[in-house]
Amino acid sequence: MATDISLRRAQAKDIDFIIETIIEAEKSFSNKISYCQIFSLSEVELIKMFQKILSADIKGQELCYSEYLVAEDDANYVGACASWVEGTEGFNSSVLKANILIEYMGSEKINEAQHLFKYLHQINIERELNTLQIVNAYIKPDYRGRGLISRLISEHIEQQKINYPFIKKVQLRPTGTNESAYKAYNKMGFEFVLEKKVEEDFILDFIPSKSKILMEKYLE
Repeated sequence: MATDISLRRAQAKDIDFIIETIIEAEKSFSNKISYCQIFSLSEVELIKMFQKILSADIKGQELCYSEYLVAEDDANYVGACASWVEGTEGFNSSVLKANILIEYMGSEKINEAQHLFKYLHQINIERELNTLQIVNAYIKPDYRGRGLISRLISEHIEQQKINYPFIKKVQLRPTGTNESAYKAYNKMGFEFVLEKKVEEDFILDFIPSKSKILMEKYLE
């Protein structure tokens, strides 16, 4: 365990590293950034858009800096991870995120990607109301294998249970090709629930994997 590494709630000053975290988590050990591929954005355009979105800090979904915990080694960023309790902001996270993307990216980009949505829907796993959602877990390569993901997730659970004592379950969704993440989460007590797949190979031009897995863990 990396006990010398500190964890804290993200602040506005951390937005650039949160963007790095989101992008690296999206890649899932590939070279594809789904947002760029699906919506025909350059990485520079995506980063500028994320800077605006994250500055708005809209809670209850993953594009919100204050939903993240960051891990630091002597004030140097080494990792981050986000969580929220689904539905506690009055809307489910998919509605919040869709509205955010429409506002900051524009309906034209959304409309241009419409032909892909029926395929992406095949691997969409709805988020369960009142469950703790863990997303975008990322650790810099030099710090992997030190138990930092486990520490981040455990800290999220501890903090969220203080604010939302009713939560009984934690969920996360690794890609089907990210075997190392699956094994790590399983070691933390997360169990396989289901897997959704897209059959069409062309979708790999847009996303890093044709499948997504739902894993969950019950809290005591």
